[in-house]
Amino acid sequence: MKILVVSDSFKGSMTSKEVGMTICDYYQNHHLEATYLPISDGGEGFLDAINDSFQLEKQQMQVEDANFNYTESAYIIDQKNKIAYLELAQSIGLAKLDKNKLNALYASSFGFGHLIKEIILKYQIKKIIIGIGGSATSDLGCGMLEALGVEFIDKDGFLIKKMCNAKLMKVRKVKTKAFEKLIKGIEFVTLSDVTNPLLGIKGSIATFAKQKGASDEQLFLMEQNLNHMFKLLKRDYQKNLTDFEGAGAAGGIGFTMRYFFNSEMKSGIDSILKMIHFQQLVKEYDVIVTGEGCLDDQSLDGKVISGIKKYHPQRLIIICGQNKLSSTINDVYAIVPTVATIEESLKEPISALKKLLPLIKL
Repeated sequence: MKILVVSDSFKGSMTSKEVGMTICDYYQNHHLEATYLPISDGGEGFLDAINDSFQLEKQQMQVEDANFNYTESAYIIDQKNKIAYLELAQSIGLAKLDKNKLNALYASSFGFGHLIKEIILKYQIKKIIIGIGGSATSDLGCGMLEALGVEFIDKDGFLIKKMCNAKLMKVRKVKTKAFEKLIKGIEFVTLSDVTNPLLGIKGSIATFAKQKGASDEQLFLMEQNLNHMFKLLKRDYQKNLTDFEGAGAAGGIGFTMRYFFNSEMKSGIDSILKMIHFQQLVKEYDVIVTGEGCLDDQSLDGKVISGIKKYHPQRLIIICGQNKLSSTINDVYAIVPTVATIEESLKEPISALKKLLPLIKL
């Protein structure tokens, strides 16, 4: 029996690699042929997937995290084809911050823009492919734009610095000349794992801001701030500007990539599975083991599991922290409550996963 382990991360507890290697080691120790394949839906683990499939080395650069503290951000350069691969979560991701330091109102995407700028200046890049999952920000990508030369002007004509959601309402004018010169001639492709619009009850703030540290009291204000910028840009810069599915990804960076970078927007998981020739791989294995931290209806729409299901593996086993699906599907194994409480699974996630594995029937 040949087993391929292709799992998403269990957010807040285990990386994709930790999950994959734990499962793989278990089956190998039981004398089964098991292979771990790094995968991502555009969020955490994107660079690992590229590194493993194309044998391209990661490089490091020091930039700002979402709270303007310095962090090491990985990236990959394909010198032969003049392509840069960037993972937003490497600089301004939730995983880069302590949970007690999350501050969605003031978190900024500046550091990711800094990374893009340095790569443009350092390498003669023709194309930049960006995975935008896992961000800690909700600033419409304005911090990123600031780092790339966009100027945000207040009512008194002063330049606004350290852009974040809290400062969006102050903006009265946007100047993009230096930015447009910097990115001229570069093709951008954006890989996203969500289909949420920018605004509204299914938008960026309503859906994701609380997990980024926003309080209930801040949600209305943050939504108003995004709405202000949306209306300003529509009025003064692009009359045909509209909200769209995926615009709410990464706190509005999905929106910004389309309208400021003229970026092609693609499903993260579908694009990555195609890059690594998963259509051929799936035929070579008897069982595919996949999973993610919280299995819910969103897992079946744009996430790793949904992408894998499209290839109709001979057998698909899904491992999760919790199963919150509204419908029942076969071969789903949940850590909670089967072998651990929520608290236990978060405190010792790898140990909890190891307890679950013997219960899976191959």
